[in-house]
Amino acid sequence: MQAGTEPAPTGGAGGYRKRSVKGWLIIGVVLALIAGGGVAWWLLASDGDDAAATTSPLKTAEVVLTDMEEVETLDGTLGFEEGDPIGSGMSGTLTWVTPAGTVVSEGAVLYRVEGKPVVLLRGNLPAWQPMGLEEVSLTIKPTGTITWLPETGTTLQQGDVVTRVNEVPVILLYGDLPAYRTLKYGSEGADVAQLEAALVALGYDPDGSVTVDEDFDYQTYLMVLDWQEAAGLDDDGRVDPADIVIVPGPVTVGTLTAAVGDTVQGTTRLGTARGDSGGSEGDDVAQLEASLERLGFDPGPIDGIYTTETQAAVLAWQEKIGADTDGVVDLGEIVFRPGDIRISENILSVGDTVAGGAAVLGASSDEVQVTVALPASEQDLLASDDRVTVVLPDGTEAGGTVTFVASVATRSAQSMEVTFEVIVALDDVSVAAGLDQAPVDVEVTTDSRTGVMAVPVTALLALAEGGYAVEVDDGGGQTHLVAVDPGLYADNLVEITASGLQPGDMVVVP
Repeated sequence: MQAGTEPAPTGGAGGYRKRSVKGWLIIGVVLALIAGGGVAWWLLASDGDDAAATTSPLKTAEVVLTDMEEVETLDGTLGFEEGDPIGSGMSGTLTWVTPAGTVVSEGAVLYRVEGKPVVLLRGNLPAWQPMGLEEVSLTIKPTGTITWLPETGTTLQQGDVVTRVNEVPVILLYGDLPAYRTLKYGSEGADVAQLEAALVALGYDPDGSVTVDEDFDYQTYLMVLDWQEAAGLDDDGRVDPADIVIVPGPVTVGTLTAAVGDTVQGTTRLGTARGDSGGSEGDDVAQLEASLERLGFDPGPIDGIYTTETQAAVLAWQEKIGADTDGVVDLGEIVFRPGDIRISENILSVGDTVAGGAAVLGASSDEVQVTVALPASEQDLLASDDRVTVVLPDGTEAGGTVTFVASVATRSAQSMEVTFEVIVALDDVSVAAGLDQAPVDVEVTTDSRTGVMAVPVTALLALAEGGYAVEVDDGGGQTHLVAVDPGLYADNLVEITASGLQPGDMVVVP
């Protein structure tokens, strides 16, 4: 018998038709009936007529023209990507920490150790060195009591007073040779030429009568007398090592180890300073310079070389954040991360003691992401840049893109299931506000059709001789069968291809 006509039932309990939600379930029923009776179930009540007469109203559904998608649903978890914890490069007592759940941006304070801030800056590389100008030792040689010292952060140039001992000034001059002897009329050597060059630069040879050479002659003597008088030194024409401090160029006072009132005798180290003749170099310096510029402090060229311009920016930045204004960025004072971070955990609390390297804060990316454990049996289901739909706990649907698919599988210690980690980025992270470690569904479209005819899955009838048909309502209680080829199943519909069917026709459903 060809699909398209069916004998009318004779009535009574023997005349019936059986429809299935899924075609293959119908096949099982049909085969069972054939095995038991030797004929197709729908032939049991046939009397050979072309149309079927029904004794009760038909329940029908329309043949539609639609777009269809076959979707597979995976379990996912919405949260934040956990990163490396933030350790301490300082030692002391923790006096403030950023609360967990806070998103920290560049320039913000992460925590404080005894009031000193640790600040987040942007960079891919960690800081591996103190960053500042070249360190210079401030060493003096007079004997007496220190009566004045400059403040930390003061920049000293040639001719400035470094300190006062018994109210007598010690003057800073530029040069490479240390002051190791008294220079006087008749002295010869490179240190004489160094002294002459310094005094000429300070303007004590207005007529240009001094020849800068290695001879301490009469013109040198007169120049020294003028300098001593202006500086407040004994004007005896002799330059003692106790009168001066020789450095390569301008310096900024850093750490002072001496104090006003200290007694000094012979060679004494006042502390350290940073010179502008050169400083730290490297990619971490470039990261620091770039961060300072973004924060509104001009470090000069972003070239990875710590210069006096960099130092000026650092000093202004340190003053703003309440750090020690020494012009040096020591290890532990900053933390470089590629972008903003979210504090996921307060590992230590205010009052705890921290030591170098101790983890203080747990940190994660501030970007929401969805993690999927993709079963190994479905490894080919997802690839980078694939589009997916994420269904949030409240039913909201959000678009997403696969950004990472692990190439190495992992095995769960509990279930022994082998999976590949997949990361999905949401198109609009605002839809996930307030959610963390939330279960979500990730829907993957595995197949799709555009503009196809479809009917409810329950309208499919399995034929005894093989294949499928639908029962078309002719009106007036009459129906006939039309053979169909099923295609995609989705959303309780099935795609069908049939020459004797068109959109708008009505088919019988249970």
